[in-house]
Amino acid sequence: MRLTSFSILFVIIIGPFLCITGIQSRTLHKDRELRAYYDQVLDNAVQDAVFILAQHRRQMSGDGGFTLQNTREIAVSHLLDSLFFSFGVYGNEIGMIRVKGCMPVVIFLEHDGYVAYALNQYEGPDGYTIIDYCWYPKKPYSGAFEPGGYYVNYTLDDTVTVYDATNGQEMEGPFSDFAAIIPPFQTREGFETARLAAVSQSVEKDLASHIARFNSFGSRMGVTHTFRFPRIEAADWIRALTDEGMLVFAQGFPVLTGSYYESNAFGGARILKRPELVGYEHEGKLIYCKKSCDHFLHINSLPGFLHDSVVSFTDARDAASQGYYPCDVCRP
Repeated sequence: MRLTSFSILFVIIIGPFLCITGIQSRTLHKDRELRAYYDQVLDNAVQDAVFILAQHRRQMSGDGGFTLQNTREIAVSHLLDSLFFSFGVYGNEIGMIRVKGCMPVVIFLEHDGYVAYALNQYEGPDGYTIIDYCWYPKKPYSGAFEPGGYYVNYTLDDTVTVYDATNGQEMEGPFSDFAAIIPPFQTREGFETARLAAVSQSVEKDLASHIARFNSFGSRMGVTHTFRFPRIEAADWIRALTDEGMLVFAQGFPVLTGSYYESNAFGGARILKRPELVGYEHEGKLIYCKKSCDHFLHINSLPGFLHDSVVSFTDARDAASQGYYPCDVCRP
């Protein structure tokens, strides 16, 4: 057989494989673009919703007449409208139900606890069973049972509520007030670790039950996708603890190939107005403190102070992770 014949035979055999590989490569590329688009749509919708949430929360103390529940309802409505418009289904009842059906639960992280917006089943006024999204009562950020018989409820700042199971006494104050009876509270790092565990475990436990309930209702709602517990990294929880906000979970948006779409988005509403922390270098040591710290204001005015070394931090954990030590004067 001549060389040209071998060449033709080679092309006939290899050609279809090259064609299939090219199609698969283009499909994977389009799939990545589609998933990135979903991420962007979800993030933008959450950020828009928490912006509205923050605006209305500030009006609660004014003449706006808003209640805490009003602000939650407005934020969820804005979140859903943003998603409906992004997917081009606004006004299309079936399309809106499909988009909403990809979000089993929305969590509002608030100062002293969290509120879930998720599916529930109840009896309507005409006696028929109704399955729809509703609001669940606020739950606290409950920590593990501490040695000595103490239960602790945490907040998004340094305030804790300690319940003494031996005598039924309830105490509230900064975590440092209870350092003598709760060992983890003897250091800022110990408290932050305990608080992170309390918030994440409380929310994740409740989230798992809401997802299981959603799956049990899904077949009756026409939802074919089975939701599973989302992966939430520790870094996401640390970011969530910086302020009040919303956690939104989405799964099941249509994809072109591979595993199904899964994502979560957090938006901080910047409601707590935490004191700003600054870091600086002094005598060869990296220090972080409150921006209003008297010691910082004093050395900041001295000749030779390294003004170029001053940086800002969102919280103490952020500063500590970059090698800065807390100020002994203001104890941030």
